[in-house]
Amino acid sequence: MKRDRKVLMNTALLAFIASTALYGQTQYDAARLIDTDLNGTARFVGMGGAMSALGGDISTISTNPAGIGIFRSNDFSTSFSFTDTKTEGMMTGFEKDANRRRMSFDQLGIVFSNKFGNKTSVRYVNYAINYHKQRNFSKSMAIYGDLFGASQTDQIAWMTNHDVDGSEYPLPLNDYDEIYNNLDGYYYGEDWKDVSWLSVLGIQGGLVGPEIETDENGQPILDNEGNTKYTGYYLGIPAYEGEYRSKETGGVNAFDFNISANINERVYLGATLGFTDVNYNRSSFYTEWGSLNDTDTDYTLENGFKTEGSGVNLKLGVIWRPIESSAFRVGAAIHTPTYYKLTDKYWASLYSYVDDMEYNGSTDIAVLDYELITPWKFNLSLGHTLGTSVAIGAEYEYTDYSAATLRYSDGFEMKNENQIIDEDLKGMHTLRLGVEAKLIPQLSLRAGYNFSSAAFEKSAYKYLYPNDMRTDTEYENMLQRNTFTFGVGYRSSSFYTDIAYKLATQKSTFYPFDTTESSADMKCERSQIMLTLGCRF
Repeated sequence: MKRDRKVLMNTALLAFIASTALYGQTQYDAARLIDTDLNGTARFVGMGGAMSALGGDISTISTNPAGIGIFRSNDFSTSFSFTDTKTEGMMTGFEKDANRRRMSFDQLGIVFSNKFGNKTSVRYVNYAINYHKQRNFSKSMAIYGDLFGASQTDQIAWMTNHDVDGSEYPLPLNDYDEIYNNLDGYYYGEDWKDVSWLSVLGIQGGLVGPEIETDENGQPILDNEGNTKYTGYYLGIPAYEGEYRSKETGGVNAFDFNISANINERVYLGATLGFTDVNYNRSSFYTEWGSLNDTDTDYTLENGFKTEGSGVNLKLGVIWRPIESSAFRVGAAIHTPTYYKLTDKYWASLYSYVDDMEYNGSTDIAVLDYELITPWKFNLSLGHTLGTSVAIGAEYEYTDYSAATLRYSDGFEMKNENQIIDEDLKGMHTLRLGVEAKLIPQLSLRAGYNFSSAAFEKSAYKYLYPNDMRTDTEYENMLQRNTFTFGVGYRSSSFYTDIAYKLATQKSTFYPFDTTESSADMKCERSQIMLTLGCRF
């Protein structure tokens, strides 16, 4: 069932959108780049990332930059991991699983520690450079289930029956006939610039057609010339089963440059300039089986989606040891928004079998350059060491996802998309806890836990405009995430080795198209084994 989205537009923007096909960025595209993974060195991961007040690990360069000020010697480290991502999808009683496994290079960094002496208030000034994988998109998904008459073609028909502002304005029958008869390929020139790509594919594939006028007995009404009369509106094809499959690859790579200072062994200050590189790819296949005029129908819509780009941000942090005789520390950090310049590319192809006829259609590749400004991030942390054998860390982080902003490449704000972001996204709260215990001076055991609240409102859904060039109707509302970590580390006088295991679990609700009848309950489990090799010099 199609849900209405109130579209807010000023007159100038409405005139602009109505005169050209629309490239639609969504709240789901923004959230994908706001979220981050728990990743870095195996020691950092083993303690659940709760090291922002403890410092002394290069991975704190991206949470609390002041943590680099704890170092008193040069340090080099590199990290690798093996990841197994498993998804389970339950739709109307049918369950399907999908797995994706991969090796990855996760971290490489160096810290240069410079001692000023004991006679000045500034004891150390340290510099650090670090690479780490900020986000891993590797994931496969599969769902299958009954649709009970709901259909993606209903959404295609809705887009064909409405104008860009959401008002009812069906595509004229003459235009429908011209699109339908253009079966030698997909045509999206000036004649169809105000028609969605999904509508064109649906019309050419026989998935939507004019609604026939009928009398009180359900019989077609004919005009004076004996031709069938139409209401002017379009209908889809009722479906009884649907299947969705997708594969996602890529990630967000972060490159951080840090300067930090140790003041009287009581206050630590740090700043990190960060650069990010984005590479996201998704290929998906959606198939429906239905019936039209007592004849079986089926179609498969293939979508390709790619995002590339780069961003820059700044992180500032402080660690304070309030009691000189105590190792207890308090930390605070603030992360500016990441200013992304991005390019999206998407394309689609359709194969359908309707009324004993086969259809094939495809789109060109749509390309859009745009900007994303992520929200501010705030981090508060506590850390304490008991003697020389136990370290405890805790921290809280807040990010208001609804404050993200999308802009066109010329700086013009995407007002409608940002309105939807404000409605459908909310603040994410993250809690991190960690502990490290030394069994002997050289051997340590670690454990950690993370909790992240949901960033999506339960009512969130993907809105595609009636003149949208996007054809990927699927969307996934992520729920809370729980992460458990364990680790072990060995340290000699110069070299060290750390191993960590991470299990992250997250549930979500997945929709193959804009529907309230058919959804899938998803569970994603990501297991990761990490290895870090390092040395002090």
